[in-house]
Amino acid sequence: MALASEVLDRARRLIQDETSVRWPLVELVMWLEDGQREIALQKPSAVSVNRVMPLDAGTLQTLPDDAIALLRIVRNIVSVEGDGRRNPGPAIRICARDMLDAQNRNWHDSRDVRYSRTVKHYVYDEEDTRSFYVYPGNDGTGMVEAVVAIDPARIVIARGADAEDLAAYEVELTVQSIYVNALVDYVLYRAFAKDAQYAGNAQRAALHYQQFASALGIKFNQEALSSPNQSARTGAD
Repeated sequence: MALASEVLDRARRLIQDETSVRWPLVELVMWLEDGQREIALQKPSAVSVNRVMPLDAGTLQTLPDDAIALLRIVRNIVSVEGDGRRNPGPAIRICARDMLDAQNRNWHDSRDVRYSRTVKHYVYDEEDTRSFYVYPGNDGTGMVEAVVAIDPARIVIARGADAEDLAAYEVELTVQSIYVNALVDYVLYRAFAKDAQYAGNAQRAALHYQQFASALGIKFNQEALSSPNQSARTGAD
Protein backbone atom coordinates (compact mmCIF):
# COMPACT_ATOMS: atom_id res chain seq x y z
CA MET A 1 0.00 0.00 0.00
CA ALA A 2 1.10 3.57 -0.68
CA LEU A 3 1.46 6.16 2.07
CA ALA A 4 -0.52 9.39 2.26
CA SER A 5 2.76 11.28 2.60
CA GLU A 6 3.86 10.06 -0.85
CA VAL A 7 0.85 11.63 -2.54
CA LEU A 8 1.07 14.82 -0.48
CA ASP A 9 4.79 15.25 -1.18
CA ARG A 10 4.28 14.89 -4.94
CA ALA A 11 1.34 17.30 -4.90
CA ARG A 12 3.21 19.98 -2.93
CA ARG A 13 6.16 19.81 -5.31
CA LEU A 14 3.94 20.17 -8.37
CA ILE A 15 2.04 23.16 -7.00
CA GLN A 16 5.39 24.63 -5.84
CA ASP A 17 4.20 25.00 -2.26
CA GLU A 18 6.51 22.65 -0.36
CA THR A 19 6.16 24.69 2.85
CA SER A 20 2.33 24.67 2.64
CA VAL A 21 1.95 28.45 2.60
CA ARG A 22 -0.90 28.73 0.07
CA TRP A 23 -2.38 25.28 0.52
CA PRO A 24 -2.17 24.03 4.15
CA LEU A 25 -1.31 20.37 4.48
CA VAL A 26 -4.55 19.60 6.32
CA GLU A 27 -6.42 20.96 3.31
CA LEU A 28 -4.51 18.73 0.89
CA VAL A 29 -5.27 15.77 3.18
CA MET A 30 -8.98 16.55 3.01
CA TRP A 31 -8.82 16.47 -0.78
CA LEU A 32 -6.78 13.28 -0.69
CA GLU A 33 -9.56 11.65 1.33
CA ASP A 34 -12.09 12.95 -1.20
CA GLY A 35 -10.01 11.43 -3.98
CA GLN A 36 -10.01 8.02 -2.33
CA ARG A 37 -13.78 8.16 -1.96
CA GLU A 38 -14.17 9.16 -5.61
CA ILE A 39 -12.03 6.21 -6.70
CA ALA A 40 -14.04 3.86 -4.46
CA LEU A 41 -17.26 5.14 -6.02
CA GLN A 42 -16.08 4.82 -9.60
CA LYS A 43 -13.81 1.80 -9.23
CA PRO A 44 -14.90 -0.46 -6.31
CA SER A 45 -12.20 -3.05 -6.98
CA ALA A 46 -9.60 -0.44 -6.00
CA VAL A 47 -10.76 -0.85 -2.40
CA SER A 48 -11.58 -4.56 -2.47
CA VAL A 49 -10.82 -7.02 0.32
CA ASN A 50 -11.39 -10.76 0.66
CA ARG A 51 -13.24 -11.63 3.87
CA VAL A 52 -14.96 -14.47 5.67
CA MET A 53 -18.52 -13.41 6.46
CA PRO A 54 -20.75 -15.19 9.00
CA LEU A 55 -24.32 -15.45 7.73
CA ASP A 56 -27.57 -14.50 9.40
CA ALA A 57 -30.51 -16.88 9.54
CA GLY A 58 -32.69 -16.55 6.45
CA THR A 59 -32.16 -15.53 2.84
CA LEU A 60 -31.41 -11.83 3.29
CA GLN A 61 -27.82 -10.99 4.24
CA THR A 62 -26.20 -7.62 5.00
CA LEU A 63 -22.62 -6.58 4.35
CA PRO A 64 -20.31 -5.50 7.21
CA ASP A 65 -20.59 -1.86 8.31
CA ASP A 66 -17.43 -0.76 6.48
CA ALA A 67 -18.38 -2.42 3.19
CA ILE A 68 -19.96 -0.33 0.43
CA ALA A 69 -20.59 -3.00 -2.21
CA LEU A 70 -20.44 -6.73 -2.86
CA LEU A 71 -18.11 -7.73 -5.69
CA ARG A 72 -18.28 -11.51 -5.50
CA ILE A 73 -19.07 -14.45 -3.24
CA VAL A 74 -16.57 -17.22 -3.82
CA ARG A 75 -17.26 -20.27 -1.65
CA ASN A 76 -18.59 -21.66 1.59
CA ILE A 77 -16.18 -21.70 4.52
CA VAL A 78 -16.45 -24.67 6.88
CA SER A 79 -14.14 -23.25 9.57
CA VAL A 80 -11.26 -20.84 10.15
CA GLU A 81 -8.16 -22.02 11.98
CA GLY A 82 -6.40 -19.97 14.64
CA ASP A 83 -3.70 -18.99 12.15
CA GLY A 84 -6.33 -17.66 9.74
CA ARG A 85 -6.25 -20.65 7.39
CA ARG A 86 -9.67 -21.27 5.84
CA ASN A 87 -11.17 -24.73 5.47
CA PRO A 88 -13.25 -24.46 2.28
CA GLY A 89 -16.67 -25.80 1.42
CA PRO A 90 -18.46 -25.93 -1.95
CA ALA A 91 -18.17 -23.09 -4.44
CA ILE A 92 -21.10 -20.67 -4.69
CA ARG A 93 -22.60 -19.48 -7.97
CA ILE A 94 -24.34 -16.22 -8.79
CA CYS A 95 -27.97 -16.65 -9.82
CA ALA A 96 -30.51 -14.30 -11.35
CA ARG A 97 -33.41 -13.53 -9.01
CA ASP A 98 -35.94 -14.05 -11.80
CA MET A 99 -34.70 -17.60 -12.30
CA LEU A 100 -35.20 -18.54 -8.65
CA ASP A 101 -38.55 -16.76 -8.50
CA ALA A 102 -39.75 -18.60 -11.61
CA GLN A 103 -38.78 -21.98 -10.17
CA ASN A 104 -40.21 -21.38 -6.71
CA ARG A 105 -41.85 -18.18 -5.60
CA ASN A 106 -41.60 -19.29 -1.98
CA TRP A 107 -37.85 -19.93 -1.87
CA HIS A 108 -37.46 -17.37 0.92
CA ASP A 109 -39.75 -19.43 3.20
CA SER A 110 -38.04 -22.11 5.31
CA ARG A 111 -41.27 -24.12 5.29
CA ASP A 112 -40.93 -24.50 1.54
CA VAL A 113 -37.13 -24.62 1.12
CA ARG A 114 -35.35 -25.88 4.20
CA TYR A 115 -32.64 -23.57 5.49
CA SER A 116 -29.12 -24.97 5.42
CA ARG A 117 -25.59 -24.15 6.58
CA THR A 118 -24.31 -24.53 3.01
CA VAL A 119 -25.06 -21.93 0.33
CA LYS A 120 -25.56 -23.00 -3.30
CA HIS A 121 -26.41 -19.68 -4.98
CA TYR A 122 -26.51 -15.99 -4.19
CA VAL A 123 -28.58 -13.16 -5.64
CA TYR A 124 -27.30 -9.59 -5.90
CA ASP A 125 -29.56 -6.55 -6.29
CA GLU A 126 -27.75 -3.59 -7.88
CA GLU A 127 -30.29 -1.22 -6.33
CA ASP A 128 -29.38 -2.43 -2.83
CA THR A 129 -25.60 -2.68 -2.93
CA ARG A 130 -25.15 -3.46 0.77
CA SER A 131 -27.35 -6.55 0.78
CA PHE A 132 -27.60 -9.89 -1.00
CA TYR A 133 -29.66 -13.09 -0.81
CA VAL A 134 -28.54 -16.68 -0.40
CA TYR A 135 -30.17 -19.89 -1.59
CA PRO A 136 -31.14 -21.90 0.27
CA GLY A 137 -31.73 -19.58 3.19
CA ASN A 138 -29.07 -20.01 5.84
CA ASP A 139 -29.66 -21.63 9.21
CA GLY A 140 -27.48 -18.98 10.85
CA THR A 141 -24.37 -21.16 11.23
CA GLY A 142 -22.86 -20.76 7.76
CA MET A 143 -19.89 -18.70 6.60
CA VAL A 144 -18.90 -17.56 3.13
CA GLU A 145 -15.79 -16.09 1.56
CA ALA A 146 -16.69 -12.79 -0.09
CA VAL A 147 -14.91 -10.04 -1.98
CA VAL A 148 -16.29 -6.66 -0.91
CA ALA A 149 -15.43 -3.03 -1.56
CA ILE A 150 -14.81 -1.08 1.63
CA ASP A 151 -15.29 2.56 2.53
CA PRO A 152 -11.84 4.22 2.44
CA ALA A 153 -10.51 4.88 5.94
CA ARG A 154 -9.91 8.41 7.15
CA ILE A 155 -6.28 9.54 7.23
CA VAL A 156 -5.55 9.79 10.95
CA ILE A 157 -2.20 10.92 12.31
CA ALA A 158 -0.72 9.96 15.68
CA ARG A 159 -1.92 11.79 18.77
CA GLY A 160 0.23 14.84 19.39
CA ALA A 161 1.72 14.88 15.88
CA ASP A 162 2.03 18.16 14.00
CA ALA A 163 -0.73 18.25 11.38
CA GLU A 164 1.44 20.46 9.15
CA ASP A 165 4.41 18.07 9.25
CA LEU A 166 4.57 15.83 6.18
CA ALA A 167 6.21 13.05 8.19
CA ALA A 168 3.05 12.77 10.29
CA TYR A 169 1.21 11.38 7.27
CA GLU A 170 3.19 8.19 6.82
CA VAL A 171 -0.17 6.44 6.98
CA GLU A 172 -1.26 3.70 4.59
CA LEU A 173 -3.92 4.61 2.05
CA THR A 174 -6.89 2.33 1.48
CA VAL A 175 -6.51 2.26 -2.30
CA GLN A 176 -3.77 0.27 -3.99
CA SER A 177 -0.45 1.94 -4.84
CA ILE A 178 -1.19 1.92 -8.59
CA TYR A 179 -3.65 4.77 -7.94
CA VAL A 180 -1.03 7.16 -6.51
CA ASN A 181 -0.74 9.13 -9.76
CA ALA A 182 -4.51 9.43 -10.04
CA LEU A 183 -4.71 10.70 -6.46
CA VAL A 184 -1.99 13.28 -7.12
CA ASP A 185 -4.03 14.56 -10.07
CA TYR A 186 -7.17 14.73 -7.92
CA VAL A 187 -5.42 16.73 -5.19
CA LEU A 188 -3.98 19.11 -7.81
CA TYR A 189 -7.42 19.49 -9.40
CA ARG A 190 -8.90 20.57 -6.07
CA ALA A 191 -5.94 22.83 -5.26
CA PHE A 192 -6.12 24.74 -8.55
CA ALA A 193 -9.93 24.83 -8.43
CA LYS A 194 -9.64 26.66 -5.11
CA ASP A 195 -7.80 29.49 -6.90
CA ALA A 196 -9.73 29.33 -10.15
CA GLN A 197 -10.03 33.13 -10.22
CA TYR A 198 -6.34 33.43 -11.04
CA ALA A 199 -5.17 33.23 -14.64
CA GLY A 200 -4.73 29.71 -15.92
CA ASN A 201 -5.76 27.92 -12.73
CA ALA A 202 -9.20 26.92 -13.98
CA GLN A 203 -7.59 25.30 -17.01
CA ARG A 204 -5.01 23.56 -14.81
CA ALA A 205 -7.77 22.24 -12.57
CA ALA A 206 -9.70 20.92 -15.57
CA LEU A 207 -6.58 19.26 -16.98
CA HIS A 208 -5.78 17.45 -13.74
CA TYR A 209 -9.36 16.25 -13.33
CA GLN A 210 -9.33 15.01 -16.92
CA GLN A 211 -6.11 13.09 -16.19
CA PHE A 212 -7.65 11.66 -13.01
CA ALA A 213 -10.77 10.55 -14.86
CA SER A 214 -8.74 9.18 -17.76
CA ALA A 215 -6.61 7.04 -15.44
CA LEU A 216 -9.75 5.51 -13.97
CA GLY A 217 -11.44 5.32 -17.38
CA ILE A 218 -8.76 2.99 -18.69
CA LYS A 219 -9.53 0.69 -15.80
CA PHE A 220 -13.27 0.98 -16.44
CA ASN A 221 -12.81 -0.39 -19.94
CA GLN A 222 -10.97 -3.40 -18.55
CA GLU A 223 -13.57 -4.04 -15.87
CA ALA A 224 -16.78 -3.14 -17.64
CA LEU A 225 -18.30 -6.38 -16.39
CA SER A 226 -17.52 -5.79 -12.72
CA SER A 227 -21.02 -6.43 -11.36
CA PRO A 228 -21.59 -9.93 -9.99
CA ASN A 229 -24.79 -10.05 -12.03
CA GLN A 230 -22.89 -10.06 -15.34
CA SER A 231 -22.03 -13.72 -14.75
CA ALA A 232 -25.68 -14.53 -14.12
CA ARG A 233 -26.76 -12.72 -17.30
CA THR A 234 -24.22 -14.39 -19.54
CA GLY A 235 -24.32 -17.79 -17.90
CA ALA A 236 -20.59 -17.69 -17.15
CA ASP A 237 -19.12 -19.34 -14.08
